[in-house]
Amino acid sequence: MEPLNDEELNDLLRQWQAQPAPASLTSKILRAGRRPGWRWLLTGSIRLPVPFALAFGVLLVAVFLTLTHPARPRVRSEFQPVKRLEPHIIRSSYENDN
Repeated sequence: MEPLNDEELNDLLRQWQAQPAPASLTSKILRAGRRPGWRWLLTGSIRLPVPFALAFGVLLVAVFLTLTHPARPRVRSEFQPVKRLEPHIIRSSYENDN
């Protein structure tokens, strides 16, 4: 059998008819549209880029650690603020050699 040219292929394409879709397919499509929104919470999914998911995970861990480990109290040292400031200028001995 020789290969068909473009005109013969076009004639065959015009004569071809697709098979009808099965009735079960139509019923599945109609049932999917009537699903309640709360069921999506149990069975749904969300596509999320990996870097965003990792950043979100790190943020959750940081928040968890911050909330579960209270801040340590500051240790008071023996240093006290100066009550009266009296500055003294101390000059070196080589400044008088002019």
